[in-house]
Amino acid sequence: MKIRRFFTLSALLVAACVLSACAAEPTTSTSTAAPVTTPSGVRGAVHLDDGYVELGSGPKVVDLFIDPLCPFCKLFEETSGPMLFAEATAGRATLRVHPLAVLNRLSQGTSYSTRASAMFVAVAAQSPDDAQNFLIALYAQQPAENSTGLTDTQLQQMAVDAGSSPVSAEDTAQYQVWVDEHTRLALTGPLTATDSIMAITQVPTVLVNRTVFTGNSDETLAFAAFYRDR
Repeated sequence: MKIRRFFTLSALLVAACVLSACAAEPTTSTSTAAPVTTPSGVRGAVHLDDGYVELGSGPKVVDLFIDPLCPFCKLFEETSGPMLFAEATAGRATLRVHPLAVLNRLSQGTSYSTRASAMFVAVAAQSPDDAQNFLIALYAQQPAENSTGLTDTQLQQMAVDAGSSPVSAEDTAQYQVWVDEHTRLALTGPLTATDSIMAITQVPTVLVNRTVFTGNSDETLAFAAFYRDR
């Protein structure tokens, strides 16, 4: 998905740096705990081997590659998210949310993207019915780029507010490793979710039935038409 075309010069430079860094510098594991094995299998709504959280079970498949710190991901969630969530709830679509950590460099060393994505995965694994609410909350309370982001305590409280039970330190550590590993795989490819692209070069990247949407994050009507025609 293309980012919006109209920028101030400073915003354009920041966006260009972010996107080139995402393509060239896959994130590394940020956990300070003892080494953990990347989890596998299916836990709740999480398809661990394939790198996504599944919402709904309809015939039309939508893949969303997102980062919790990305303002354009927030814009897409606010403009097209309600329609996609409604389609999933109605049984017409399966949303496969791929939570990535490509913007860690914009959180002053706190690896916010990894931590927030991992908390989303943890919620989806232990409380699948609350994953959508937590994802919406992540963007509603999105911190600014180049800030330290929300603390682990704040993310934990968001999970509880969304309806989940508290996430254990063990789960937090293993899902952080999982997020970092699947971010690396998404950036280097090949993707297993699609034949249209080999690797992710920017977030958000959105595919409907294996075809990439090439519009902007705020083009709600264009995306709705694209979704309808696939």
